[in-house]
Amino acid sequence: MTITGGCQCGTVRFEITGPLMGVGNCHCNACRKAQGSAFRTRARVRKADFRWLSGEAEVRNHESSSGFHRGFCGKCGSPVVNWNSETSGATMQNPARLETYGLAVGSLDGDPGVRPGFHCFVAFMAPWHEITDDLPQYEGYPPGV
Repeated sequence: MTITGGCQCGTVRFEITGPLMGVGNCHCNACRKAQGSAFRTRARVRKADFRWLSGEAEVRNHESSSGFHRGFCGKCGSPVVNWNSETSGATMQNPARLETYGLAVGSLDGDPGVRPGFHCFVAFMAPWHEITDDLPQYEGYPPGV
């Protein structure tokens, strides 16, 4: 199954030919600020399963924490992909992170066929938000991430 996605203005487009992994709702401060919402529903995809269709040159990035880069459309500001460099804390815990992109599930077209399986970084969740589902909640990263 091929999944497509992109930014709000349509400048940046991509396709994914492999599975989405680690789908969850992240409540960390950086995700909340980047998304402008109570949390970011995110997933990981292998870089080998990700292909730019258009607009790769328009993607800008911000290093929101040491070694963690958030890519967004330089025209409309929509989040596109994020990635870890060798110096990120996530890569130091799990070197396989270098082989994946993170992405906002909201940037995907249609139903990607996956649902969130957890809430992470709930220690930082918005004080005005209440989690009302039964998904597991983790103060930081879920085990094995």
